[in-house]
Amino acid sequence: MRLVATDLDGTLLRPDGTVSQRTVDAVQAAQQTGLHVVPVTGRPPRVTWEVAKRAGLGPLGVCSNGALVVDVGTMEILETETIAAEVANRLVTVLRERVPGAVFAVEEMESFTHEAGFMSPEWYWDEETRQVDDIIEAVSPLCIKLIVRRPGWSAGTLLAELRREVAEKGHVTSSGLDWVEIGAPGISKAYALERICARLGIGALEVLAIGDNHNDLTVLAWAGRAAAPANAIPEVLAAVQQVVPSNQDDGVAQLLEDLAAETAARQA
Repeated sequence: MRLVATDLDGTLLRPDGTVSQRTVDAVQAAQQTGLHVVPVTGRPPRVTWEVAKRAGLGPLGVCSNGALVVDVGTMEILETETIAAEVANRLVTVLRERVPGAVFAVEEMESFTHEAGFMSPEWYWDEETRQVDDIIEAVSPLCIKLIVRRPGWSAGTLLAELRREVAEKGHVTSSGLDWVEIGAPGISKAYALERICARLGIGALEVLAIGDNHNDLTVLAWAGRAAAPANAIPEVLAAVQQVVPSNQDDGVAQLLEDLAAETAARQA
């Protein structure tokens, strides 16, 4: 292995969204043996920089489910794949008809805008958001993700419905809450990780990927080796070769400690 691609929420981060000291130490030990440990997350950059730096991840990373390739150290956006505004607006129109009660949000590089009824009061949200009456008012050429929620429906139910309706118009996935995210066609975590590996001269068989949710499935299938924390959804647990302790128990740290020890032994 030359690169470890790790999801953040539900995987590297503890349930409260923090990075443990054990994880910081394990990332550093892995990096010192020559392993790259990169974030591959559904988060946009503005809520990725701090946690990625705290964990010592890099040098590159994937944000917004593959819509963005970033440089963690310099906080630069290296590659961007937006979803066309006219496509997003058409999808909103169609999905309102096919999924009555659906509410929408859009993610841009520096903002999150949503309709009334989208946000759930039990969510912890550490950034300001903007509310509009009609999400079509907020869709622009800078749209990274169109997000759909149908209160009362699980993410799995909504995923199945939207995959039928969206088809080739966008990439449909979910990152854990009861909403579904739509990006540009063909854009996934695997797409962006492949771009990162091309920049670093690393092949898929030299990559270990670890994640816990629907939006990790593409990258787990692409990488030469796949792992998941014990808290991952059943679809992910069925798709990996290795299950490590949960994110509460620093499973990624344990995995990195083992990899660092194996790499150091080979180098000795």
